[in-house]
Amino acid sequence: MPKLKVMLPEAGEVTHELVDEVITLGRVSDNVLQIEDASVSSRHAQLNLVVGGNYHLQDLGSTNGTRVNGAPVSEAPLKNGDRIRFGSVETSYHSGNAAAVEPLPAAAGPVARPATESRRPPSFSNASPFQKKGRGIDPAGKYIMLGSILAVVLFIVALVSIFLLHKPA
Repeated sequence: MPKLKVMLPEAGEVTHELVDEVITLGRVSDNVLQIEDASVSSRHAQLNLVVGGNYHLQDLGSTNGTRVNGAPVSEAPLKNGDRIRFGSVETSYHSGNAAAVEPLPAAAGPVARPATESRRPPSFSNASPFQKKGRGIDPAGKYIMLGSILAVVLFIVALVSIFLLHKPA
């Protein structure tokens, strides 16, 4: 069964099974597939089932366009593994036929190799804006705490002396 995998930044990957002959995609709720993203038009695109069980993609005049495998399209037949972009939302089409997967072209460029060893550079220093605080005691806080304790003790002594007073005879 054909599927469309939608990759949303906040919701992760969501898979939709394509069961209708005509599937509309867009931001508003009356579409068969609703994609709530500002870059997706209210009625962005339409998928039409064709003979053979695959779908044909048609852009419905969207503002931010539709791309298949990186190329802008107004309409295109979909093949298994096609990457489709509606506005800035990435999706992938899976026809359900595993034999129909076409390999992606190999990427050209530098090859990354794992490091064989790791050393701290001699000029390395802490660049954090939140430097570690010293473990020393704050002298001002120490004196404030001692003054507070002395005030509480004097208050208790004053209360005790008031209760110990006797009436004159």
